This record gives sequence, C-alpha cells and structure tokens, in this order.
Amino acid sequence: MKFKMKTHQIKLLTALGLSATILFSACKKENQQETVAETPQQKFEKPAPKTNPFSLANINKARETLNKQNSTTRTTAQRTNDADRLYTYIKFDPNAVTGEILQKLEADTSIQIMDFPFANGELYNDEFALDEEKAKLLSDGSLYAVTKKNSITETTLKTNTSLNPVVLDELYLPEEEDTTLQFQAFREAGYTEEMLARIRICLFKRPTGFVRYWDTRFNRMEPVRGMQVWGLVFGIPLHTYTDANGYYRFPWRFSAGTIMGTKAKNNRVNIKPLDTHGTLIRNIYTLITQFIVGSIHIHGWVSSCQMRSDVNFEFSGHRQVRYWSQLLNAYHFHDQYCANDNVDNAPQSMTVYAQWANTKEHTDEDGLPDFGNASTPMLGHIPGTPASIFVQWLRGLFDGEDLTNYPNLFNLLTGLMPDMTFRVPQAAEPQFYNERLAQIAFHELAHAMHYRRAGNNYWIDYIKATLAANPVAGNPYGNGQNADDGNVAVGESWAEFLGTNHAIRRYGNDAQKNRTSLFFWNGNFLTQFQPNPFLQENERWFFGGNWIPSGFYNDLQDGFNPVENWDNIQGTTIRQLWLPLGPQTDFTCDYLWTLLQQNPALNQNDVITIAMQHDFNCF
Repeated sequence: MKFKMKTHQIKLLTALGLSATILFSACKKENQQETVAETPQQKFEKPAPKTNPFSLANINKARETLNKQNSTTRTTAQRTNDADRLYTYIKFDPNAVTGEILQKLEADTSIQIMDFPFANGELYNDEFALDEEKAKLLSDGSLYAVTKKNSITETTLKTNTSLNPVVLDELYLPEEEDTTLQFQAFREAGYTEEMLARIRICLFKRPTGFVRYWDTRFNRMEPVRGMQVWGLVFGIPLHTYTDANGYYRFPWRFSAGTIMGTKAKNNRVNIKPLDTHGTLIRNIYTLITQFIVGSIHIHGWVSSCQMRSDVNFEFSGHRQVRYWSQLLNAYHFHDQYCANDNVDNAPQSMTVYAQWANTKEHTDEDGLPDFGNASTPMLGHIPGTPASIFVQWLRGLFDGEDLTNYPNLFNLLTGLMPDMTFRVPQAAEPQFYNERLAQIAFHELAHAMHYRRAGNNYWIDYIKATLAANPVAGNPYGNGQNADDGNVAVGESWAEFLGTNHAIRRYGNDAQKNRTSLFFWNGNFLTQFQPNPFLQENERWFFGGNWIPSGFYNDLQDGFNPVENWDNIQGTTIRQLWLPLGPQTDFTCDYLWTLLQQNPALNQNDVITIAMQHDFNCF
C-alpha cells in the first residue's frame, strides 16, 4: 500500500482553547484576505444584475405571452413532464455539511455544486465571458447548488437549518426543440431583439471535442478516458463522458452559449480533491469546500459560435486537473489489462482521495519534490470500519494531525471514506511524473483487485498490519515479524509485481520505476531510477530485507535469464498467479502451496527452487 509516512508534531490551535467555530472563522477570514491580496478587487467588475431567462418566473411569463399571441400554443396544464424539468437553485454554508449530508449530495447524479453563484443570469453572455479566474473572484464563502426540484437532495439542503440555506430561484429546462418558448423567455428576462439576433447567428449547436492532458513521457497530448464533461443551461446542469479516445458529444443543443467544465467522477471512480498544502488551520476552509464540490475544473464561457468547432479541454502544467486526468486513465487501462488477462479488476464505485500536498519530508535524493505515499485501505467498501482505524489512517495523510480536533472536517470525511489515496506535491511535479504516477496507481489498483478476492476480514488485518508497522532502514513496513505481516508480504509483493507489469504495458521498455531502487541485486544496491523491465527482471524483493518477494511472480512468468540459472519456469499466466490470492492466503507459504495445488502441470521442484531463491521460509 506504500502508506507508512514520516510524521511530525504540529502545535494545534485547539490546544489554545479555540473552538471549532472560531477555528473555521479565522481560517475562512484569512483565506478571503489572501484572495484579495493576490487579485486586487478594484480590477474586477461584477456584471450588472440580470434575471435568468430560464427561471420558472420568466418561463411562465413567456407562456402567458405566447398563449395570448397564439391560442394553439400549449398551456402549462397541457404540457407533459414539467415536474422533471424543474430545478431549485440554492446556496448554503459548506462548514455545516456533515458526512450524512455529503452522502446524499454524492448520490445525486443531477446536481451541480460550485463555490460561486453560477446560476445567476448575468453570467451567461459573451461580454462577461466567465473564466476560471473570474469564478474565483465571484466566490464568497458559500456553496451554490442546482438540483432537481422535490428530490431528496433539495429536501436535505432546504430542511437542514444549520446549513443556513437560501433558495435563490426556481429554474426550468425547456424542451430542446421548443425554440419559441426559449426566445420568449429571453425577452421576458430583458434581452433585446438585437441581442436575440446575435444569438441566432450560431443557433443551436451541440458541443463536441476532446479532453487531453500533456504527457511528458509520450511527449504529446494524451486522451483522458471517462472524464465527465458538463455544461450549464443557464445554471441547469447537463453532462456526458469522454470515450476511449477522450472524445465527448454533448446531449444538448444550446440556444445561447454556456459555461463548461470537467469533473473527474464517473460510475467507476469518484476522485475527491484533498488540498492539504500549507498548514491545515490555514487551508481548512478551502479543503472543506473543494472536497464537497469535488474534482471540478471550470473551463469557462463557451459562445454558441465557438461550438461550431470542437470545444477541446487541454491540461498542461502542474495542476490538479492534470493529476486527476492521469488517475482516470490508470483506472481505464487497469480495467483493460485485467480483461485481457481474464482476471477480476478492482471493485466498482471507488472513492479516491487525490491529495495535493506539501513537499516537506517527501523529496528525492536531490532534494526535489517527490511523491508521498499512496494507499488502498478500501474503507469505502468495508462495512462497519472501526472509527479508530479511520482516525489513524487520517493521521498518516495529514502528517500527524489528529483530525478529531477539527470536527467539521472529520465529520465530513467520515461520509465518504477513501478506498484509495494518492499524494502528489503541490510545489512541482516529481521526476518522471507521468510514468511513475501510473506505476503507483497500477500498484494500488492491484491491491484493490486483491481485496476483491480476499475479502473484508483479510483486508482489515492488512490495514492493522500496515498501521502497526515499525519502519527499519530501507523498509517502511518493518522486518516482517509483526502480527499479520504475512498479509503484507503477500499483498505488497503481488501489487508491486502487477503494478510494474501494467506500467510496462502502458509506457514501454524504458519507462522509469516509481522510485529509486534500494533493492538487493547481484550484490549491489541501485540508487538511481532504473527502467521498469530491468527492475522487474532483477529485483527479488520489495524494499529492503528479504520478506516481500515481488520478484517471485515475474520469475514464474518470464523467459530465460542467464543471471538466474536457477529459474527454469516460464509462461505462467497472470490468471494463474492471481487465483491463489484468496481469503486464506495469509503467508507467502500459503500462496506457494495453493499455487502448486491449483497448477499440477507446473514442475514442483522448479517452482520451489525459485521460491527458495526469494527466501520463502516454508521448508
């Protein structure tokens, strides 16, 4: 799981007797002050107020006008599916969102939540042309949501008085082809005939395009698979997803322009931002807000005329959205490789904490920003996870902080516990960023497929062993002598083997390992980054010591290696290597005997010889 982190003691403001409310108010105030300092407000002019054309009030006025003009026009009572076209626009306090409320928000596939008033009518025009920076300046400390009227989400937000909810508007999504109603609604909102004539120039375009990120290893823009692409019909959210080529086609023809963006969430995986760079007390407001909103990227205003060509989203630089894109791709290729090997993939509906973290204590040998540790606790899938385990796990993620001292944040996170976590430094991307992050992700996904085969009880023992580890020189998991370290030996060796195998498939023969090699090979320690195939073939153990035998699996699969004249087995499939990973496989010896029992055609003596070279203590 690569989870054990170095920790340090940070003096908590709560030790000074500050309440959670004062804590939140202080950090929120500081956050707002910093925003002013970085982007002077005098350079930003808010647009003039204008009603939303698709507010229910304007739609009803439009219908009345049209009914008077033409008696054959359908009345409100004669229309169908009106209830399904009604939405509520509401603002609320993010600090009061509990874990229970968050679960309801996450279950709503039709909701849009952002930290600025995105359904205000004045934002939807070419003149204001909202972009990511303007959206930040419109942020005012509240969260804004548009959700289906009479839904569970609407009831939840409106009836929880602690959220200080304010219903701002009721919105209506017209039928796509009902252009008469739409244009009359524009008139009711104050649009002039000249403005409507401009809109008609590029009337009713359906956005299409690609979502890509810059992959330094491939030296090209790489398609992002499974990314949600959203657009707002005057605040009403609609969305689609990119395909295996990173291509999307939007399910709505826009009569005017729209605000568009992406979100790293689909039925397979929900990537939740965990922005922890800086000190926790300084950034807790941003952390809470972004976690609720989710992995949203705001592309900004797209005019109807721009929709005549592809509307592409391209992510470069060291940004969270590029980080999220790489994780989505890792899931895509993991699923593809597992299907090719006829093995179960990682479970569906996984929650990933994508940590955007400090550099401290996570630097490489040259002092440059480097990855922190990743983990696969599967807490979102294991029912009834003990609170003590989650508290301990979070302590590792937050560099020793006890999050029970921050009840608002802790309660929020309990509503959506992680199945998987990753950590990337905010300051700068690490060396060999793309291929190393892929190998780390494939490693963790190999853990998740192991969990699927081994079950909840096995994994709870695994988590306990990971949390109880006492690091020794060269190995954060210790010396292998603690209780349940047999689970660690099996799980970490399997994940490192398969994760590297998948990284080689993804990035080829010269892609770099996800870390420098501190592993015994031919009498030497290798201290520089090495090509994945070299390390896959020559490393016998994961980390220092000789008790996590990651090289064992590859020696059963690979061809002849002249350095390893004791390796006389080849061609064992991934499926054969995966099947022994059951709930009773608590030790490497359990794995060995199960493998031999399941595969009588393998030469038993040759397999045992390979196991002995990897120090299996079974004989």
